[in-house]
Amino acid sequence: MAKKLTYFYLLPITSVLFLGSIASLFRTTCFELYMKNELPSYQNDAPLALAVLLAVVCAGFYWVNSYLALKSIKLTAVCLFSCGWAVLASLFFVLLFRCGAVCDSGFLSEYAVAFMDGNYEAFGRGSYLHHYPFQLGMTAFLEVVYRLFGAENYLAFQMINVVSIAGIIFLLQKITWELFEDGRIVLWEGVLSMGMLPLFLYATFVYGDIVGLALGIGAVYCGICFLKRGKWRYIFIAGAAFFFGIAVKSNDDVFLVAFVIILLLKMVQERKLGFRLLLGILGVVALSQAGMPVVESVYTRRAGIERVWEGTPKAAWIAMGLQEADESYNGCGWYNGYNMDIYRDNNFDNEKTKEACIQNIGESLRRFGRNPGDMVYFFYRKFVSQWNDPTFQSLMMNEWYSRYTQGKTALADFFLYGAGRQILLWLMNFYHLLFLVSATAGCIFIIRDWRLERAYLLLNVFGGFFFHMIWEAKSRYILGYFVLLLPVAGAGLVRILGGGHGRWQKKNSAMGKAGGADFNKSVDASGILGRDVEKKL
Repeated sequence: MAKKLTYFYLLPITSVLFLGSIASLFRTTCFELYMKNELPSYQNDAPLALAVLLAVVCAGFYWVNSYLALKSIKLTAVCLFSCGWAVLASLFFVLLFRCGAVCDSGFLSEYAVAFMDGNYEAFGRGSYLHHYPFQLGMTAFLEVVYRLFGAENYLAFQMINVVSIAGIIFLLQKITWELFEDGRIVLWEGVLSMGMLPLFLYATFVYGDIVGLALGIGAVYCGICFLKRGKWRYIFIAGAAFFFGIAVKSNDDVFLVAFVIILLLKMVQERKLGFRLLLGILGVVALSQAGMPVVESVYTRRAGIERVWEGTPKAAWIAMGLQEADESYNGCGWYNGYNMDIYRDNNFDNEKTKEACIQNIGESLRRFGRNPGDMVYFFYRKFVSQWNDPTFQSLMMNEWYSRYTQGKTALADFFLYGAGRQILLWLMNFYHLLFLVSATAGCIFIIRDWRLERAYLLLNVFGGFFFHMIWEAKSRYILGYFVLLLPVAGAGLVRILGGGHGRWQKKNSAMGKAGGADFNKSVDASGILGRDVEKKL
């Protein structure tokens, strides 16, 4: 029964990734230089050239895959190398672009400094935190960093991002092993992870995206371990990760919902665990939602106020996410200032604002009902504006956040404005196609060789896709779900390169006869990827 229920999202997300592959072959979503707002534009690709290059690269990978079947490579080395690569690439961009804090992160940075000085005007009527009180968790995190390393020490925060990125890559290697227990997949997942340039570029971002993603993926890893081993400590650790992750980045709620759903499916699969799983669900939800109240209680006491403002109701983001594009300002469902304006226009009354938002949502739904063709086109544009941007706004954000940096080097300008930018765009565009094709193949494999923990990983991705099709759109938000697909893409790439499978099998058979380690059931002696016996690839 649980297996059949997962098909309600496994089949759609496979179709989404397949359509994304087709879109990536023919079109690219991009963002021009010197922009003042997030306006996605679209360019035609060179599908024939991309298809030929994809075939050539896959042929090269096939040869490498066959060659490595005759070699012995420690998976520990693969893990350490991919993590080391992530650290070096992230450090390179951090030290090169020297980004500061502007826009939303600029507000939060200013408030963190003000809080250090005992100034709590940020809680005043009409302020940024009045509109968006959920940002108080990120503000608190910045204040902690500034108290430890100095006010407005952006480099210190970026170093935390670098460590978080290394943690993300490491956790995804462990997830890959837990899901597939196949050294080939771990190897190729590691190879694919080294091409994740958008993730490395976001190391410069003074905001909660990277730290929140690391905590969210940590919770996903714990969920997978619980599904496989049934150890209740993983439930508690996941709850702790959500406690901090949601406080820093509220989008981690998507991972929380997926976690709850998969535990409910586990109840369907193993009815004898029903009551204990129900208690586990309640515990995780309670712990995950406790982070922000703790932060708010600290600041209300320090500021001498009774409570933090309720802020703009969540319905405002849904209403905005269903609004048509202004071709000179934003894309379909992208930020247009609606959520801030509607709250102010209703005199900061949460209930009245909610009613106005629900009315606007109804207007959008009626518009879609009258014009089904327009509805399809709207969601198509919203989809490609987010999922078909190979940079996930990483280059645009670095250009924005370094725009006022004094004394940038010629090399920084080369990558931000010159030929280096085009090189990065080209690399990310091809990688985007290769990755989506591999992820599609991986989804097909997961459907054919179903396990609940594998289905759980894709539930998180489907949740992110669905959420941002009705919520505010940003391709930046999609990056986390794209990165989470690395284990799936690794599995898919191995299936695409299946010609080397015979040699791997012969090697494993020979190792077994010689008393060596079984390729599919053992791991490295250090335990980095697992907990069994020594493993060589």
